Amino acid sequence: MSETLSVADMESHSNDNSSKPVDPVAALRVANEAQARMAERVRSPWWVHVLRGAFVAAAVYGLGAPDSSAWMLVGVLGLVALSRRRVRDVGVARANPERWRFLTLGAPWAIVALAVSVAAMAFVVVAQDEPLWQVGVAAGVAGVVTLALGPAADASARRRLGSVLAGSPAR
Repeated sequence: MSETLSVADMESHSNDNSSKPVDPVAALRVANEAQARMAERVRSPWWVHVLRGAFVAAAVYGLGAPDSSAWMLVGVLGLVALSRRRVRDVGVARANPERWRFLTLGAPWAIVALAVSVAAMAFVVVAQDEPLWQVGVAAGVAGVVTLALGPAADASARRRLGSVLAGSPAR
């Protein structure tokens, strides 16, 4: 006589009674429902993308402009704080044991934004004697690309999470 657990019982952390067998079909259903809820939460408000773009621009500018360590500090601390808030709100971390999974879920948009940011940082470090306006343009381009591709990366991550949930391979 196999007793099955309800969704509420399986999601409860207080269910530590090992005498009740777990129905694998119900467990799979609960896991699929949880993944569907997680996929729906991968939707950042518009201001998150604006702040991320501004913080990336500040970090790039701070890296390349003379006597601008305050900009670098604002950019790095802002990105860390924004990332922590996103993890708390969305529940999906970019620095989890499957470190690159979230980045690849938002591919290619997240990868393009990352590549542009790294290229801008490399430019301002290598070209140290360039005029300040060129450092500003590199920082602005990195910030605008990050801002513009953020919603596309979120949408791609939702689609990929949904396709993984549906059982089709995520491309």
